[in-house]
Amino acid sequence: MKILKYVLLFLVIVALALGIYAYFQPSEYEFSRTRVLKAPAEIVYANVDDYKLWETWGPWHEQDPSIVATYNEKTKGPGVSYSWTSDQGDGKATRVEAVPYESLSDDLDFGGMGKATAFWKFNPVEGGTEVTWGMRADNTPYIMKFFSAISGGYENMMGPMYERGLEKLDSISQIQAAEYAEMMNASSHSEVSKKPMDTQKFIGYAHSAKIADSDGMKNIFETSMPKAGMYAAEKGLEAGEYVPGAIYTKWDEEKGETDFIVGLFLMKDVAAADGMESVKLPKGDVVMVSKFGNYGVGDDEAHGAIASYIAENKLTINGPIYTMFVNDPTTVKPNEIQTDIYYPVK
Repeated sequence: MKILKYVLLFLVIVALALGIYAYFQPSEYEFSRTRVLKAPAEIVYANVDDYKLWETWGPWHEQDPSIVATYNEKTKGPGVSYSWTSDQGDGKATRVEAVPYESLSDDLDFGGMGKATAFWKFNPVEGGTEVTWGMRADNTPYIMKFFSAISGGYENMMGPMYERGLEKLDSISQIQAAEYAEMMNASSHSEVSKKPMDTQKFIGYAHSAKIADSDGMKNIFETSMPKAGMYAAEKGLEAGEYVPGAIYTKWDEEKGETDFIVGLFLMKDVAAADGMESVKLPKGDVVMVSKFGNYGVGDDEAHGAIASYIAENKLTINGPIYTMFVNDPTTVKPNEIQTDIYYPVK
């Protein structure tokens, strides 16, 4: 019995010492883990930005299969939140900051286990993206201090889980990067067809370029198209009242030169802004094709299909070639971007 008393006394002393030790643990902590993920920052960021995608790489699901997450209608971007319940405790995460492809910050509420801030940094490097994932907190409750004490500190308690999360995030992002690269280079087009076209009203910014200077032409489109879109917004134009596009007024293969106008096809009357040109394409027949794929990918095949159709049907080009950019490239996959190409004919 004496031995049992001594054992119990020893256990009480140990528990008391551990409790005192936990009490004097710091209330503030910060730790992080960093790993180079072999995928572009855009892909990695997207996986972290969307709370619903956390289920695909989050390490906590391996440790606690009882987690049940509840999402709001919107799951990414500043101000979104989601909550979870589990056998090990309930909680809530709220996005307080989101700088696309650069950083994210979340307020975490673990109920009785306290509150913390999770932070992410995304830094493009050669071969991928350097990702830092960390957590910081102050006013840590005693229960959290206790678990930290018996685990060898906050970093030892949670660091391995963060390492596992970055490992899983790397694997998923690499798979997505390979799929995205394939989609970036994929294209297809509809059957070529001939149809009547009503008069087209167009406003835009005129440019000249060398046909071989693809980078220069890309820069022109990336500069002029947003300007045209901003002008449409200023005039109160809504979706369906205009379509982004371009008209090629000259295409000289021998000289390698092209003149073109980048802007908007209008479904209602709007005057051209200063620096813009106004063009009216007459009513008439066109041969057209819808090309699906990233800008610049599959263009030769689409134009070639139209050229073959025109030759086979003994038609003649009767005006400037023009294109309409039908959907928003930021809302669809690269191989779903639609460009309608039109050749006026007679």
